[in-house]
Amino acid sequence: MEYQNYSYSNKSEVDKLLNSSHEDVIQALVGMVNGIDDWKWVQEKLLRYIYHENFWVAKNAITGLGDVARIHGKLDKRRVLEGLEKIENERLLGVKLSAIDDINMFVKD
Repeated sequence: MEYQNYSYSNKSEVDKLLNSSHEDVIQALVGMVNGIDDWKWVQEKLLRYIYHENFWVAKNAITGLGDVARIHGKLDKRRVLEGLEKIENERLLGVKLSAIDDINMFVKD
């Protein structure tokens, strides 16, 4: 996958992309983190995809949660950490631990 800087500020545009191909879903996940200021809305969308069967979709959703913590300094920390702890895919272990580190570093209890 080639790096591109996605940024979406329109929630309906994001919702449309989230109902498309895996590539579009990934663009939406990354772009909403970069462009939408409503961290609660973004958090809820990301949580829906952390268990996705497509590795890249799940990876970007998990990474996005860490990014929301870093960018906004806010998350429903308990809820998000509980969700992340339930991820069993071994391939996602590193990204999961990295997101947990970001959340613990940037979101106060």
